[in-house]
Amino acid sequence: MFVKPAAGRTVRDPVKGTFLPEEGAEVAESMFWNRRLRDGDVITVDTSAPAAKSPAAVKGADATATTDKSAASTDTGSAS
Repeated sequence: MFVKPAAGRTVRDPVKGTFLPEEGAEVAESMFWNRRLRDGDVITVDTSAPAAKSPAAVKGADATATTDKSAASTDTGSAS
């Protein structure tokens, strides 16, 4: 399971002996980690969700939509 520390918490990984990174880590499900979850020391992170688009990718998509709209509005046609 993938877990990360709850806000304001630090949790030591009992296997590695180091603190769980702020961005989280994959850990083996165990009584220790289930207890940390129950106590609110860590939260689970769904790693199967698709990654969010970067701002540049979103901006590029917006620019394309704007271009498409402007092309459509200028193509009023003279087919009357």
